[in-house]
Amino acid sequence: MGPAVKIVVSAALILGSGGYLLAESLRDPDTLTYFHGADVVIAQPGQFKDQRIRMGGHVAKGSIMQKPGTLEYQFEVEPVAAMAKFPEALGKTVTVRYTGVVPDTFKDDAEVIVAGRLTPNGAVFEANELVAKCPSKYEAAEKNEKKY
Repeated sequence: MGPAVKIVVSAALILGSGGYLLAESLRDPDTLTYFHGADVVIAQPGQFKDQRIRMGGHVAKGSIMQKPGTLEYQFEVEPVAAMAKFPEALGKTVTVRYTGVVPDTFKDDAEVIVAGRLTPNGAVFEANELVAKCPSKYEAAEKNEKKY
């Protein structure tokens, strides 16, 4: 077998393997998870029926509730005003339910991304993933130390 044939066979094997991996990864519909801002989910909840999505926004102040003795949380996510495609959704929120350990950065007004599905009536976002963004500005904690 000559060098040209070896190159063609190797290229065919590599392309075939890559094609197989791509086809397998796309076969499961939950593999592709689209990202939408909370404003889009508020304005067009019917668009996301039976779809797994990622949704981003800010945790509404005072909305975090934890069921005592469990890892079950419910909170409200509001749109990020600077990124809103639907201004009429500003001031409204999406109720999110999440069960699991929450990151240390999860608190009021934190920027979050949740992944999951809307309930059939579109009233609640059932999340199975939660990521809270770190603050964009570092603010050192004040220390009560005497300086010399």
